[in-house]
Amino acid sequence: MEVKLDDVIEGMEFADMESEYYYHTKTEKVIVYMDEILTDIDSSELLADIEENWKDYIHLPTKYDIDEYHMMEKFIWELTSGAVQDKLEWVIRGKGAFRRFKDMIYNIGIEKDWFEFRDKEYKKIAIQWCEQHNIEYL
Repeated sequence: MEVKLDDVIEGMEFADMESEYYYHTKTEKVIVYMDEILTDIDSSELLADIEENWKDYIHLPTKYDIDEYHMMEKFIWELTSGAVQDKLEWVIRGKGAFRRFKDMIYNIGIEKDWFEFRDKEYKKIAIQWCEQHNIEYL
């Protein structure tokens, strides 16, 4: 079995309450299941196949598995101690942490650093997932 690592990463990034991403072992492709009630897209055949042939589908990591909040913390901890680190530690506390964090990294001008860090973290998670499921990645 093999998969394009970029397809796994894309599935992890775009999975949300309306969609779930799977690796289909027969076709060796990442596929998306869209919740029909929320999206008005008829996915009944795919859902039936997933339920009937569940061993052929491997669920990709979800937002809950990835824990982007912890990823933000790791990014902050890797910054040089000082005002920037202190500001970011403060803005991620409480409700609205993600929005405040993104606003602050743009205000400070370190959004490129954040997105490079985040991309590397997603890649690590995707590689771990592939290795865990004995899937070769390209």
